[in-house]
Amino acid sequence: MPCLDEFPAYRFWYMRYCGEVERPTWWFRCRLWYAFILLCSFGPLHVLYLVKTPALDLMDTCEEIMLLQLCATVVLKFSLFVTHRTEIYDLVEGFKSILKGITVDEFSRFVKCNEVHAKLARLYVIGTTIVLMLYELVAVVTSVTISLQQHEVHFVTPFNFPFYYQHPVAYVVCFLHNLDAMLITVFVSVTIDACYSEMASNLSIHFHIVRERFERLDISAGQPFAERELSEVISYHDDVLTLAQRMTELFQESVFYLLLLLSTILCLLGYEFVMVNNIYKRAQVATLAGIMIGQAVIYTYHGSVIRDESVNVSDAIYGTNWYEATNDRKKQIHISLMRAQKPVIVKSGFIEASLPTLKKILSSSASYITMLMSLEADVSE
Repeated sequence: MPCLDEFPAYRFWYMRYCGEVERPTWWFRCRLWYAFILLCSFGPLHVLYLVKTPALDLMDTCEEIMLLQLCATVVLKFSLFVTHRTEIYDLVEGFKSILKGITVDEFSRFVKCNEVHAKLARLYVIGTTIVLMLYELVAVVTSVTISLQQHEVHFVTPFNFPFYYQHPVAYVVCFLHNLDAMLITVFVSVTIDACYSEMASNLSIHFHIVRERFERLDISAGQPFAERELSEVISYHDDVLTLAQRMTELFQESVFYLLLLLSTILCLLGYEFVMVNNIYKRAQVATLAGIMIGQAVIYTYHGSVIRDESVNVSDAIYGTNWYEATNDRKKQIHISLMRAQKPVIVKSGFIEASLPTLKKILSSSASYITMLMSLEADVSE
């Protein structure tokens, strides 16, 4: 059988930049904590900037708030490698182990899934890298423009700082701080989102295979291997349900806050896109908005697919010839049917990761943009 350990979701290749490796040395441990502290420092710096500069116009204030929310989601994703590192690697091993019971014909589905996700991960990296480059480009262009207008050198960083950084040495340090934080953000987001996406796709395939195996069962009383085959399918279904529960519990916090903050993030990005005149800034905002929507699609689409595939197993169980089985097998089928009728829901708090939830988020974002536009008109008057 071909091996599935080439995808970054299994090796976490991009996280090496942040110091995360399977067997870390003291250098990688130091780098991991440095990267985590660097991300955590981003929020207080921007809060302090907002406090010290209350005279910001509405658009600048909105951008600062959007960056704070974006940083919060990334910190939550990174915290999985800080506080739940063992659980992540155990979950990955669980997905590898369950493949041992898959036939060669069934395994081809996972190979195809692996190839698709590898391509999607590369597209994800390209998109986020474009955003990073645009942030840097906007800062450089703004620095040159202001310097030419004021006839003296003036530095602008990609993100604002609450202190004076016009000295060349301070500017270089701040610029590198921004660049490193953005690279960490890119690699953390790509790793966690790609990992979740492939695991969720694997779960959907497993539920589909469980359904097919139940459909092929012949558990009539005269079938000599019926009890063994039934026990194997039920055991496989139980393993898939256990993996699904472990995955949803591990990712539920990051999914919750991403979907909770997404509507306001998209609202602020949409407002910036409408109000700004700089073509580079517009391209940056549009690309970032597309990436945020893409992240939401990853979690909501797979949430809906997992829910549907897990429930479809119950139809296959009910479609077996259970009425021809012995009483012991009927009891097993009855228990399995009751469990399969309970869908696997990716949910945290009051938010369920599903496509209807995404629809509500997008519609509410449009309403918030309209509200901000009217507020800007009132301020102007």
